[in-house]
Amino acid sequence: MTDFEKILSLILEKNPTRLIVKPTTKTLIAGFGIKKIIKLSDYNNYFEFKESVNKELSSRDIGFGSLFFDIDINIKSKLWKDFEQAEFTFTNSVLRYENNNLSIVDDNDNLKSYFSNFSKSIDNNRVKSKSPLKRNKHEQWKNLVEKAKKEINNSVLEKIVVAEMKKESIDNFDLKSTILDLIEKYPNCTTYLYKMKDSIFFGSTPEMIFEYTNNVLKTEAIAGSIPNKGEKTEEIKRKFENTTLIEEHKIVSEYIEKQLLKISSNKIRKSDLEVKKLNNINHLQSKIEVEIKDNDFFEFIALLHPSPALAGFPVNEAKKWIKNNENFDRGLYAGSIGYVEKDNSNFYAALRCAMYNNIRSEIVSFAGNGIVKDSKVNYEIDELNSKFKAINESIIEN
Repeated sequence: MTDFEKILSLILEKNPTRLIVKPTTKTLIAGFGIKKIIKLSDYNNYFEFKESVNKELSSRDIGFGSLFFDIDINIKSKLWKDFEQAEFTFTNSVLRYENNNLSIVDDNDNLKSYFSNFSKSIDNNRVKSKSPLKRNKHEQWKNLVEKAKKEINNSVLEKIVVAEMKKESIDNFDLKSTILDLIEKYPNCTTYLYKMKDSIFFGSTPEMIFEYTNNVLKTEAIAGSIPNKGEKTEEIKRKFENTTLIEEHKIVSEYIEKQLLKISSNKIRKSDLEVKKLNNINHLQSKIEVEIKDNDFFEFIALLHPSPALAGFPVNEAKKWIKNNENFDRGLYAGSIGYVEKDNSNFYAALRCAMYNNIRSEIVSFAGNGIVKDSKVNYEIDELNSKFKAINESIIEN
């Protein structure tokens, strides 16, 4: 077992409040306990919220942030009662592992002694449960997809991301084993864990909203997906050719470039279209970056979240349609989660995710697809099941 794996296991044993893990670079950051939370409960107070966060960050090393998919909505459902529309949490202790080095900022020095010996005996045996959320025919969701297609054919909307949630009871949820399984299965995703009161929101997202460091803002367009059936990359690329998925991706990448032009006159650098291969699904991906002088993370979030990959296009019209037609409150699903330091900030789209409530012993998982005018419902069902499978197959019971 590597030092990275040992540290990760020890962290999960200590019940972190916040955790963000990037397995490909063997980096992670974890927060323990809660010293202070700055909350947004009414969008009318957003300016004051931002001021309070920035003031607190001026005297803190790091703040962990989360924002709902649509922070404009002030009415919050019972499903998300433990979370705020937006919040920044400043934890008692912060642990970071990167470049094979461990650093700990701990008010009480408690964690330093706990993590001082990497050779502790660690039990990583995992017995996987049967996935609690079963494959189904998604009849209501199919009807909503057809409704979205009609709307697209009769309005300015070109794309709508139509989502669904699934609830199931679960006994003896094993959070540590679940997170370790997600990291093992999806090493090129960002795995995250956010705890608040009686709820735990977690997942492994393939999508970065942005990463800002060394005066460079990096983002990406991830849109257009097909189930992964084990094909080679060239065969996967051929499957994408001449499909609506190429147009779906183009909508997202062009939107992001236009948004970046609002805050920078520097040249925008964009990669060739790539395929991001995951265990059971493949995504079209374009990497985009631009030089920007200041770490204005609130501005970055406002410009890049939600993108057409998460909402649809035009974004505001798609958000209105989602609000009026989906039968659940998205809350943190497709929201933004991440952390901020003095000179850098990192936020990720909360996808391939679920929420566990230990009072109700209930798991709720979420998935959604981008729908355009020529989308085929049966194909969309296969893609939706692949996305649910990505999270559900890692949910483990003791």
